[in-house]
Amino acid sequence: MPRADAQRSRSRILEAAAPLLAAEPRATMAEIAAAAGVGRSTLHRHFATRVDLVRALDAGGEQADGPAPARPGPPLDALRVLDEVPPHLVAEQLVAEARRLTGAPVALYVIDVDGSGLLRLAGAERELPDRLEVALGLGQEIAPDSIPELYAHLAEVLPGCVAAPLWLRGRATGVLLGVGAAGAALDEIARQGALALEIANGYTDAFEAVRRRRATSPAAEMQLNLVPAARVVRVAGGELAGGLLASEAVGGDWFDFAENRDGTWLAIADAAGEGPLAAGRAAVSLGALRSARRQGLDLRGSARAIHETVLGLGEAFTVSAVLARWHAPTSTLSWIPCGHPAPLLARADGVVEPLEAPEASPPLGDGPRDRDFRILERRLRSGERVLLCSDGLREGGADGVRAAAAAGSSAAATARAALKAARRPLEDDAVVLVLAVG
Repeated sequence: MPRADAQRSRSRILEAAAPLLAAEPRATMAEIAAAAGVGRSTLHRHFATRVDLVRALDAGGEQADGPAPARPGPPLDALRVLDEVPPHLVAEQLVAEARRLTGAPVALYVIDVDGSGLLRLAGAERELPDRLEVALGLGQEIAPDSIPELYAHLAEVLPGCVAAPLWLRGRATGVLLGVGAAGAALDEIARQGALALEIANGYTDAFEAVRRRRATSPAAEMQLNLVPAARVVRVAGGELAGGLLASEAVGGDWFDFAENRDGTWLAIADAAGEGPLAAGRAAVSLGALRSARRQGLDLRGSARAIHETVLGLGEAFTVSAVLARWHAPTSTLSWIPCGHPAPLLARADGVVEPLEAPEASPPLGDGPRDRDFRILERRLRSGERVLLCSDGLREGGADGVRAAAAAGSSAAATARAALKAARRPLEDDAVVLVLAVG
């Protein structure tokens, strides 16, 4: 049982912290210790972190009649939160601040690594489930046009909840759920929280560990770290969306995109082999592409750079790929096929057709070092979409991919539909990259 003087110190800290945090939510632990008239070591003996202190304040309020009332005060400053707590506690801190502002149970959810559901990262252990079975994502973000599906799902399974997506540059990286919480306050916390989590995620494995509740292999982890973190982005003249589902064996598939001054680059590739070896080969080929782009090489020069890199390794492997660039001012898509399935064109009238190459082209790493690369071009119209799909996706049936392309409208909807069409269990990686022309 705690000594009487320890109990008095704890009570003094809580009594000082409540009005201080209500007036200044960004008050530091040092300021709280000073207000309570105790040393920082005493404060941290009772409350190891700011999160623990806020939890204790909330718990004290709930022991009274009914839930604790919402404490007034402006929302937190995300950058100050990062200064005040370790990165692995940022999610807990955001939830604690949301509870303080709304006076209601709140939980933070992130998307599963395969986009199949929402996983609780922090908060509301008793009131809200660990997982929400609603497939919304492309990679580690929620597709914007799937938000209505989220609201419909919540209305059915958690009708007393309010949802606030964590928007960051037009993409949702997670969701705050509050049990009857005030929407406006939750929205502001979500807006700030998106930035805080994005920055903190670069300094801790805590968030990614939750996204991988089904363990991944070393090869799958390598592959996941190759593809862009953002999976749905607005670009000049349109929208891009991409997704990857790794097979159990893990092939060497990857996709990439970048918006530069000379246009929007997009690529899909498959390095021969399986497991860590294929993932390593994928990393080499993708590194060669990014290096070429950043040196200012054009499409043909970039293809040659990858080809020479693969040849230079001295191993008997190849990389099939489609390297492309979208030039919005002229509405022109230029691409180089290298032994990879041809891009598909989904026309505005619903017809889906391949953008066939006039002749078969070998993969990168096959042929002489001074091999030439032919660039193909096509003018695209508003409402059209181009799909770059892996072998693993097409193994589920060309009809399934074509039906997915015809059913979608935005790049994100098309990519999600195409991945849903993949045959399970996957025998090869399923990868799709979609350009939708605005």
